[in-house]
Amino acid sequence: MKRYQDVVLFLLVLVVIAQVVHVVVRPGPAADGVAQERGVRVGDTLGALTGYVDDGVLAIVPLEADPGTVTVLYAFNSDCVFCDDVAPEWASHFAIPPAASPSIRRIAVTRDLPGLAASYAKRFGWQVNLLSVAQLAQAERESSLVSKTPWVFVFDSDGVLRFQDHGAELQRMEEAIAAIRTPAAAQMSGGAR
Repeated sequence: MKRYQDVVLFLLVLVVIAQVVHVVVRPGPAADGVAQERGVRVGDTLGALTGYVDDGVLAIVPLEADPGTVTVLYAFNSDCVFCDDVAPEWASHFAIPPAASPSIRRIAVTRDLPGLAASYAKRFGWQVNLLSVAQLAQAERESSLVSKTPWVFVFDSDGVLRFQDHGAELQRMEEAIAAIRTPAAAQMSGGAR
């Protein structure tokens, strides 16, 4: 009888050890697709982006800007068929001369290499500054900006992410920009009415 008790006790200990090992090494919530992604979320501040422009020139693009300035990031990938669908609509946004809306900065961001990004932009007639974060480590917080494409992000002048959504949601994006600019315009003109 003692022998069977020892065997049962041994098996129970093995089961407990197996469960502990399972809990310790199992994939976390991000790996199972249920949990939220790490990265930049609405309300988070991001002071600048580092990436490559003009065929490999490293640049730091500040997202903090003069009061009332809004920075819009358009995340794309040349291999994304959904990006091809929204690219012509984005071209109309990029065609707006900077002088027509000096308080809105538009930047197309991608994980593509700079040359590939430039070719893609040319294919759709984009007139926009491009930033390639191809060399950015996947673990870096900013890499979440290009983890979903096509995607748009709106940052206020303090570098606070105020809006993000699918790249086809340009009307909602414009509404977010207007909401950010309205308080700033009222403040610059002497206060709200």
